[in-house]
Amino acid sequence: MRQLGLIIFALCAISLASLANDPVKEDTVVIEFGERSKMVIYAETEQDLKDLSAYDINAMIGEINANLDSASAGSDEVSIEDKKGTRYLKENTNSDDNTGSLSYYGDDRYSDEDRDRYLRRNKRYDYGSRHDDYDDDDYVIVTRDRSRSRGTYGTFELEIGMNNWLENGSFPDNGNAAYAVKPWGSWYLGVGGVYHTAIAGPLKLKWGGNMTWYNWKMEDTSVRITKTDAATTFVPDPTIDGKKSKLAATYINAMVVPMLEFNSRRRTSSRNHGFNWTKYRQKGFRIGAGVYAGYRIDSWTKIKYSVNGDNKKDKEKGNYYLNNFRYGIRGQVGFRGMDLFFNYDLNDVFATDRGPELQAISFGFIL
Repeated sequence: MRQLGLIIFALCAISLASLANDPVKEDTVVIEFGERSKMVIYAETEQDLKDLSAYDINAMIGEINANLDSASAGSDEVSIEDKKGTRYLKENTNSDDNTGSLSYYGDDRYSDEDRDRYLRRNKRYDYGSRHDDYDDDDYVIVTRDRSRSRGTYGTFELEIGMNNWLENGSFPDNGNAAYAVKPWGSWYLGVGGVYHTAIAGPLKLKWGGNMTWYNWKMEDTSVRITKTDAATTFVPDPTIDGKKSKLAATYINAMVVPMLEFNSRRRTSSRNHGFNWTKYRQKGFRIGAGVYAGYRIDSWTKIKYSVNGDNKKDKEKGNYYLNNFRYGIRGQVGFRGMDLFFNYDLNDVFATDRGPELQAISFGFIL
């Protein structure tokens, strides 16, 4: 409900019609309602407070609620057009000779210093600095602080890391296998978008999709990766001077990862729309684990080598008996702006009896 207090404050501050020629001491009016909610009205002059009684506050609040409901799909702001506030004037009311009663307690609890500090902290209500073409009586702008809302917001993510595969729980290079992967150079890349949905307390649900590229670079650069009628084979070629040999595959994926996010530090901006570059609104420690599934859309092999000093490159597309579907578990841990991820495929990279029994892994950073 604290958002409602800020919303009403914005409306009331903008609706004050005019400044008197002889300024007097500023007044702050605070109306408390509910358990933790309040409406704060700052008036430059005593006449401004009297003019306020000519407006129907209930009508303003009703329209705010209606616009917030219509904006619940994810917008940051709702705008209520109303030239000179006439929409909210009470019937048969002349603001020049009408005064209203408000529960007033000001200087003893809210000093000028407190008021100035409040206005500085909420610069988004300083329309003169944000919108040069806005006049005080042109528009009413309601800004939703989505960092404190319980809704859903989307972010763009770039994953950069390395990939390898395991055979019976260990790396193939432990047995000097021909399909042993060189860690440095076996790059993993993922690009996509995810949503963050608040569940309860620190529990959030991260869900979305991406496109990923696996590059398994062979430790033995002379290994030829060949698809035969029976299986995919990895055989060193002693007749060449190998430079690079790799198997690559591209997948589209979906994932669901419950996250625990702690130590909230509110974002300074609430004006981002849709997807943004700020991944998390909680700026402390976070950790989560979930699942993913993917579908292969492309795969190929490439080998670079030289024969008698002539450099050559062979690249061939094919399925190489790779499983079309992949699925696995995912872990993620982060602090402030740094996040690490780890993926482990539960199914084999190759179809049964069509290649080595390997499970893919990938790990790296989320940017």
